[in-house]
Amino acid sequence: MDIGSAALVVIDMQNGFVNERSRHAVPAVSELVAQWTGAGRPVVFTRYFNYPDSPYERFFEWRRLQGPPETDIVPELAEAAARAQAVVDKTGYTLFTPRQPNWSVGAAGPTSSSAGSLPKAAS
Repeated sequence: MDIGSAALVVIDMQNGFVNERSRHAVPAVSELVAQWTGAGRPVVFTRYFNYPDSPYERFFEWRRLQGPPETDIVPELAEAAARAQAVVDKTGYTLFTPRQPNWSVGAAGPTSSSAGSLPKAAS
């Protein structure tokens, strides 16, 4: 891997996933994001969204993460997400699926081979 063309992808650091057993990881992720952006490298955040009649709801009766505040990025990372190269919303547990484009990072930052540049995070 060429680290010079790598992006840091922060996966699903959302209120609905982070709990008392995982909260200890938030400061470490926050520090990593700060170091990565400080080095001028791109950061991409993902957010998982469950939806009515999803497989998780139908098969497991799991109805969480269908809207704020559960779907919001944790407060400690919200500012970094607002400045990120992209915030990618998804409805599955992986960013890389047949429905998602193939992400790559070049000199101009992260791009998608099927969708052009990654969208800029909303402020």
